[in-house]
Amino acid sequence: MKSILLKLDDNLFEETEKQVKAKKTSRSNYIKSAIEQYNKWQQRRALEDQISKEVALLKEFDPDKELKHDFEMASLQDLQKYLDE
Repeated sequence: MKSILLKLDDNLFEETEKQVKAKKTSRSNYIKSAIEQYNKWQQRRALEDQISKEVALLKEFDPDKELKHDFEMASLQDLQKYLDE
């Protein structure tokens, strides 16, 4: 397990102390829990951003566009064959 030195401004320290007492836990456990929750929140935000980017890409992709193009090309080729006859 690693140790860190953490400096807090007075207001944040006092609020943390109030929460530690109210939760009846140690300062260390309270801060570890807060960091774990923040890390999970950051991971979720990163996933949401990635999903948003992928949704935008999917919106740009139109599978029917390729199918329509193929149909148009086939129709033009058929028309050309008909006109050549």
